[in-house]
Amino acid sequence: MLRHLLLSSLLLLVCFTARGVCQQAPAEPEPVKGYATYAELFDDFEKQRETLLTRMDRLREQETVKPEEMKVVEDDLRKLDGRYADALDTYIQGHPKAEDLMPARFELTVALSRIDDRLERAVTAADEFLANHADAELAPDVRFLKGQTLFRISGREKEALAALEEFIEKHPDRQEADAARMMRVRTLLFLDKAADARRSLETLLKSDRVKQDKEAEEFLRGQLENLDWIGRKLPDFKLADLTGQVRSSADYEGKPTLLFVWDSNSTACLGELPFVQEAFKRHRDKLNFLGISVNESKPALEQWLARNPDAVGFPTIWIDRDEENSLVKKLSVSLIPFLVLVGSDGKVFRYDVRSDDMLRYAAMLAK
Repeated sequence: MLRHLLLSSLLLLVCFTARGVCQQAPAEPEPVKGYATYAELFDDFEKQRETLLTRMDRLREQETVKPEEMKVVEDDLRKLDGRYADALDTYIQGHPKAEDLMPARFELTVALSRIDDRLERAVTAADEFLANHADAELAPDVRFLKGQTLFRISGREKEALAALEEFIEKHPDRQEADAARMMRVRTLLFLDKAADARRSLETLLKSDRVKQDKEAEEFLRGQLENLDWIGRKLPDFKLADLTGQVRSSADYEGKPTLLFVWDSNSTACLGELPFVQEAFKRHRDKLNFLGISVNESKPALEQWLARNPDAVGFPTIWIDRDEENSLVKKLSVSLIPFLVLVGSDGKVFRYDVRSDDMLRYAAMLAK
C-alpha cells in the first residue's frame, strides 16, 4: 500500500513541475460511488489511472501525436483526480472510525493538491491529516505537500514560508528538503525579501550536499548572480519595433515593464510565449510589454508572425544576436527564453524569471 501512496505523491510532483500547471476538475461533479473500505476505493481508481497512463504512454511512443489527442487524455486524468478526491472525502466523512483513515486522508491531500481550484481545501486536508496522524510515517510527506500547496496560492506567502521552514527544520535530510529550500527562496522573493533570499542561497551553497554536486552548485551560483541584477538601472536603448515605431528605455519609465527575449525557432520560447501573451491580456493597461526577438533574421521573424497573427499582441523589436553592445548583450542574456521585470522606477525588479513566477509578479506589479 505504501508503494501506491508514494506513487501518487510522485504523480503530484510531475503534475506540479510541468509547464502549464494542471487545471481544475470538471465544473459539474458526477455522483460519488460509495466504498466499503479505502483499499477497495484505491484499487478502483488505480485501475482507471493506469488505463489512462497507458493511453498516454502509447501516444508518446508514436512518431507524430496530435496535441488534441494528448489533451483528451490529460483532461481525463484531471477529471479522474476530481472524482477521486470526491470519493475519498465521502469515504472519510462516512467512516469516521475506520482503521484505514490515515492512508485515505493522505491520498485526499495528494489528490486535492493536483486540482487548482481546490488548493485551499488541500491545505485543510493536510492540517486534518497532521492533527490526527502527526507521528505517522507519511507525516513528513504531508508537511511538504502543505508547504508546496501554500506556495502555489497567491496571497498566502507568509504561511507558505512558515510551512516550508517547519518542514526544513523537522526533516532537514529528507529528499524533498532541497526542493523546499528553493521554494523558500522563491517565496522570500515574492515577499520582496531579496536580502533574505540571498542569505538562504548562500547557506545552501555551503552545504556538503551542494559542494559534492557541481551542477547544483553552478545552478545556485547562477541564482545568486540573478539577484545581483535586482535594483540595477535598465540599460539604455533606442530601437525601432516591427511597425517602425521607435521604442526607448525612457518611454518605459513610470510604469512597470516586462521584457521577453525569444526566438520563434525555439521550442522552449514558443512554450513560454503563451504565458507572456496571457500576462499581456491581463495587465496591458498597467504594465508595458516589449518582445525582443533574436531570430536569425528580421524577415524570418516577420514571416513567422505573419503565419501566427494571434500569437503576439505586444510590441516586438528584432536584435541581431551577434551585435556587440546590443540590449541583449547589455542584459547578459545567454539562454532563451528570458524574462526581465522592470519596476516603474526603471530598475530591474526580477531577472531571468520563470514563466509561472512571472504571472504572479506581473499581478503584483499591476496592483
